Amino acid sequence: MAVTSDPTGHPSSTAALDSAAEVDALARATTLDPRWYGDADHHRQELAAVFRAGWSCVGVIDDVAHGGWMAAHAGDVPVVVTRSAEGELKAFLNACRHRGAPVADGCGTGRVLRCPYHAWSYRLDGSLATSHGMEGAAAFDPDDFGLLEVGVAQWSRFVFVCPVAEPPAFDLGPLAAAIEPYATGGLELAQRKTTERAFNWKLLLENYSENFHTPWVHPQLTWQQWEYPIVADGPVVLAWDRPLDPQGPVEEALAHATPMDEGWRRVADTQIDEVFLAGAYFAVFPNLLVSMFPRYLSAFWLSPVAVDRTSVSYVRMWHPEVDDARRAADLEASEEVAAQDLDICEALQRTASAGSDPRGRLSPQHENGVFHLHELVRRALAGTR
Repeated sequence: MAVTSDPTGHPSSTAALDSAAEVDALARATTLDPRWYGDADHHRQELAAVFRAGWSCVGVIDDVAHGGWMAAHAGDVPVVVTRSAEGELKAFLNACRHRGAPVADGCGTGRVLRCPYHAWSYRLDGSLATSHGMEGAAAFDPDDFGLLEVGVAQWSRFVFVCPVAEPPAFDLGPLAAAIEPYATGGLELAQRKTTERAFNWKLLLENYSENFHTPWVHPQLTWQQWEYPIVADGPVVLAWDRPLDPQGPVEEALAHATPMDEGWRRVADTQIDEVFLAGAYFAVFPNLLVSMFPRYLSAFWLSPVAVDRTSVSYVRMWHPEVDDARRAADLEASEEVAAQDLDICEALQRTASAGSDPRGRLSPQHENGVFHLHELVRRALAGTR
């Protein structure tokens, strides 16, 4: 991978592409049709092609207790994820096989899920336990009326669902392994919240996949003398912090490591004294965004509510040894950056909702990650994942 520097001192993000055709495509890349951010009919097409037919994050494994469940949405599809006492995950459409009422709400524990409408109940493996009112029904076999099972998978602390009976293989590709040295299983989930904001889901995903905006949207962050390499493969766009003039052993490790080599483990094992340094940033298409630092994880996942509204769910986790003062500093920095990103995305949405077409061009030097995500959307809509 080759990384270039911007002559203005701006953090660079250009990574070597695989072919001359890809280089040419990026050099000619335009922004997406603004109707893809403001047209309700197109939004329904995206929900079907991206969220209904593929994998998306629905929450964290912490919310699915052994012997319990978590209700969530995969795009606009209500689902329920269960976990047996032995730890086996399953996922189902959150719809009773009687008349379709949801069988679960929120998170909980117990041996059965009970429909609140007519009290049909289901075991955590999805099988039908009780079916009130079906006495005398012809050719009714309870074994045929369990919850409809869909795909479920786990990556790090995150749960993914594909709401179809025969899902494609869950494969985040080689870049997903870059999170492994951080040992996220040992982090304590200490903060969570959900907010709904007025922008299309793709806008925040795009924002997270480039650092071009940082000096103006996040002026409080240190970016001078740093670059921001970005690589993309499969559903993952991965960026990380790299000092141009490393000072001390921590920055030396950052300067010479990539997420694909053994040096990355040394970065992950280091306690950093300053917030928002030594970060690795995962955008997992279509809706999971993870900021991974030594001893600290900040993540959020997106749930489309409408073409111009998105629910954003956050979690923050720390290593148990991180003290309260450092946690407070990490959280304050994360909240400030997140608020700035959400605000700029709402500003972008106002342009799209007004029907304005900027006929924009992407920066080949800074927006290769955005270009990759656009290609994933196009492929999903074309049915060529």
